Amino acid sequence: MRKWVLVSLAAWFALGLATAYADVFVTATITKTKDKTVTETLEKFKTVRLNVLVNAAPDKFSESEAIINQRNFENDACENCAEKRDQLFNSGSGNAGVLTINQAAGNMNNQGSAISIAVDVPTPPEETPGETGFAEAQASASQYNLTNTVESINIIFREAAIDNSLNDNTGVVHVNQSPGNLNNQANALSIALSLDAGVALSEADLGQFNTGNTVQETNVGAGFAQSEPKTARITASVNGNSGVIGVNQSSGNMANQANIVSVAVARVP
Repeated sequence: MRKWVLVSLAAWFALGLATAYADVFVTATITKTKDKTVTETLEKFKTVRLNVLVNAAPDKFSESEAIINQRNFENDACENCAEKRDQLFNSGSGNAGVLTINQAAGNMNNQGSAISIAVDVPTPPEETPGETGFAEAQASASQYNLTNTVESINIIFREAAIDNSLNDNTGVVHVNQSPGNLNNQANALSIALSLDAGVALSEADLGQFNTGNTVQETNVGAGFAQSEPKTARITASVNGNSGVIGVNQSSGNMANQANIVSVAVARVP
């Protein structure tokens, strides 16, 4: 009996010192919240300098300038029940040459159209062959709106409309339309042509400012206040034209609008 116990204990110790191997598979679900902040700073500086050296002694010049200066400052427009409507219906179509229209039902509006064209006289080749010409065109407009105040109440509508108009024209068409207040609208065109070989220079400048303005408009009715309705609409218009066309339309206040075109042409030798 004692011998059997000793043998059993030895066998148990032998098993206890043995190494056991096993494959273990673990599946885990991890919930992670991540906040990401990206800060990007981009600075870009570009300087362009253009120097043109013309080595030619021109025999003639063609120079054209169209310049407009318009200003509105220290003005007041206080209105009550002053509805305004500007309309162009079935008008300004089928023209050839130069057409300009200025239409303003509002207050203190500046509207202008400036056109300047210069053309030199071509020299017959048999008289003075090899003549050169310079063509220079400049168109510019400066418009200001400074320290203005607009206070309007009880205005049911303010409407600018161009319907079935300004179609199929040839040449130059300039249109300004404003039932609003304190608006600057301008169209400027400058063309210079040299019919002999030479140099063409063209420049177009535009300066527009709106500073220190105040607009307070309400349409009070039925016991509640709502914004004043304004519409500016162009329908079935400004189609089929050939040449240069500029249209400015504003039913608001203190808007600066301009179309500036400058063209210079010299014949290629």
